[in-house]
Amino acid sequence: MTPRNERIAEIVNEHFDFVWRLLRRLGFESSAADDAAQDVFVVAMNRVEVITRGHERTFLYGTTLRVAANARRRIRRQREVPQEMLSDRRADGALPDAQTERGRACALLDHILAELPPELARVLVLSEIEGLDGAEISALEGIPVGTVASRLRRARERLRKKLARFEAGMRLGEGIP
Repeated sequence: MTPRNERIAEIVNEHFDFVWRLLRRLGFESSAADDAAQDVFVVAMNRVEVITRGHERTFLYGTTLRVAANARRRIRRQREVPQEMLSDRRADGALPDAQTERGRACALLDHILAELPPELARVLVLSEIEGLDGAEISALEGIPVGTVASRLRRARERLRKKLARFEAGMRLGEGIP
């Protein structure tokens, strides 16, 4: 294997899960996330020479956001709405009730994230789902650490309010608000 191909394989192996999870939290269903992740890594493969070692995640993050935006524009132009699969989670041995409950929780999270302003949703996903700290998010987003903290605080507050409304709605027998 050539050094270039080894580097590409290293980037894919190390960062594929991050890119795929980010696409899912940006509202893509599993199959669309698979396709978009492939697009991200095609761009990375074509530009591998300009990706600085140690900054692969930053490059892939920006590329993922652009690929996601382009995919959304393409979908709007086609006037097609992707069909959500009832459950696109892989079987992990959990009982059916637990799988159903996890599916509902993921659907609720996707719904809430879709209602948040994109800059708040991204910071929330990077912090709470990806487990990145403020400095890492700052580097990926290209914003000061203080702005990360402010966006994260606002995102968490909106999340709390939306969850409280959801819980109130569930007590009244309603679905996702």
